[in-house]
Amino acid sequence: MSETVIKLESVRKTYGSGAATTNAVSDISMTVERGTWVAIMGPSGHGKSTLLQLIGGLDRPSAGRIMLDSAEIGSLDATKLAAVRGTKIGFVFQFFNLMPHLTALENVEIALWLGGAAKRKGRALELLEHFGLGDKAHHLPGMLSGGQQQRVAIARALANDPEILLMDEPTGNLDSAAEAELLSLLDGLHQAGKTLLMVTHNPAVAARAQRVLQVKDGRIVADASNGTA
Repeated sequence: MSETVIKLESVRKTYGSGAATTNAVSDISMTVERGTWVAIMGPSGHGKSTLLQLIGGLDRPSAGRIMLDSAEIGSLDATKLAAVRGTKIGFVFQFFNLMPHLTALENVEIALWLGGAAKRKGRALELLEHFGLGDKAHHLPGMLSGGQQQRVAIARALANDPEILLMDEPTGNLDSAAEAELLSLLDGLHQAGKTLLMVTHNPAVAARAQRVLQVKDGRIVADASNGTA
């Protein structure tokens, strides 16, 4: 039997107050099984990124519970929440979010430092070499292509070997060749047992996932299996 790794119970995220209140996420309940690849689709501005940020502990719900394994992340203090994010969750963003003044190697080392890992340089270089970037370790992000920057971002996300990878439009700024390369990389991570949650507008990208959630007006309006292995 599959094991639930993420569980949301009537989660709501509200911004503003009174007549200006906006429900970015409205009473979402869902579970994600360990090792599943889930794509989240829907119109812009309808809560997809907010949902991902809530699951990752980058934002706190206004109501409801979010369980990550046995921990209710919405109730953790800042120190414990940072520890969970540093060891259990990796984040990948559309705009890479690399530190421009640090080399590729240093960008990955930062994540290892935040996670408290020893022998950071060796681990960071190993990850870059795994993603075909060993010869780019001392390059600044501005010296790398979009696809290379995204691979550095994924290496950074995987630095502390998290179980869960949360991705917000990871192919949004990539050309077709770099997108295909990234999706192949994600296939490998999924096959290795990682749990992947990915916001995307691209149906071809979503087709790689096992499960597709459709979000509209802050609610899940469809939840379908792709039938992929």
